[in-house]
Amino acid sequence: MIKRLQVGLLRFERVVERQRYWRALRDTLTLLFPFALIGAYVSFVNQAIFQRNGFLNHIYYLSHWVPGFKELATYTTMLNLSINGILAIIAAFAAANFVARSAQRDNLLAGITSAISFMMLNINYNFFAKSGQMTGSRFLEDNLGTQGIFLALLVGLVTGWLFSHLSRRPHVPQPVETQAHLLARARNNWLPMVVALLFFSIVGYGISFASKAGLNGLFYAVFSLPFTNPGSSLLAILGVSSLSNLYWLIGIIGPVDFSGNSTTSTVQNLAYALQHGSAWGAPNSITLHTLFDAFANVGGPGMTLALLIAILWRSRNRNYRSVAKVSALPALFNINQSLLVGLPIAYSPILAIPFLLAPIASMIITWTALVLKFMPPVVYPVTKTMPGFLTGWLGTGGTWQALVVSVINLVVATAIYLPFVLLANRTDEAGDVTHD
Repeated sequence: MIKRLQVGLLRFERVVERQRYWRALRDTLTLLFPFALIGAYVSFVNQAIFQRNGFLNHIYYLSHWVPGFKELATYTTMLNLSINGILAIIAAFAAANFVARSAQRDNLLAGITSAISFMMLNINYNFFAKSGQMTGSRFLEDNLGTQGIFLALLVGLVTGWLFSHLSRRPHVPQPVETQAHLLARARNNWLPMVVALLFFSIVGYGISFASKAGLNGLFYAVFSLPFTNPGSSLLAILGVSSLSNLYWLIGIIGPVDFSGNSTTSTVQNLAYALQHGSAWGAPNSITLHTLFDAFANVGGPGMTLALLIAILWRSRNRNYRSVAKVSALPALFNINQSLLVGLPIAYSPILAIPFLLAPIASMIITWTALVLKFMPPVVYPVTKTMPGFLTGWLGTGGTWQALVVSVINLVVATAIYLPFVLLANRTDEAGDVTHD
């Protein structure tokens, strides 16, 4: 039975890999990897070290003795915004580029057109007030980073399709570009360029009347609709958290913040703990925060620290191991975007399964421990850059039982990922994975 399932998954992945547009998505994510990796390390340095609530700053009181701490915090914040803030633009360019190239069309012009089209979707039309006074920023900057990757991929695929069908003739690369050839490229591709730019500018302008945050903001408003408060129902919590992880798999990064530290139930739990001096007996033991955020996000969404352990332990896939090694440090502090695009996890038929199953298993184990009163719920606020396997321990006030549950969750999640990592070994041996 297990063998049949493995063979079926391998066949399905091979079929998917042969699809031109799917392959363009995977290639785009792989191309994003070095930028996402640099951005992950910059985020780690900025959030864990140079923010006052950063995990390492809390431990070593860096803000008290590091010279120029404020200036370094400002610089790393700027660097973080500069690198991570434009990943979606790169994705839009790359997706159209790969689609057009696979159709032997002008991939460079397709990529540039796609990037401009994506920017047109994210112009802040409210900047041009009716009174003639310009207010705010010219662009919806929040949509240009990781939060806009899903829309960027969509724009890239559509633009690539337009170039594939509307260009006058196939593109023939030249070893040395002459002015005559560059002008000929413009003549051969003016129609898809004009159609793409007009289409996306009209869509962007029209959407501005319905959503001040643009099309991407409208997407996120729709994607957030299912995320009503699930209360203390295990099934509801499993459903909401699994939907969130599914969004991450297709490039919809974090439509809802699950940090949970400001919700009513969490505030009530904290007030109880402060009043009684203990987390034991807190009134809201089963919540989205106490199950998902505190115990099922180890290494980031999808329990990806377990994936790292499985890869470094048993994987013979060279690409997997190289990506895992360089992504280990930020993933330890729950920053896993480089894993999502580098392996990639996103749009992967094989890794998507454990990415969804591992957090579910962790939440069920945690729920069982809470129902049996083996441990108290997480009541104390912790920083987002806290290593995931320590969140439960410190969030309960240092109870050993919570640490045991966290370790069990990590072991079980690693066991869930392991068969799929071993399956990737077979694709590598068969030559389906490109070696360095």
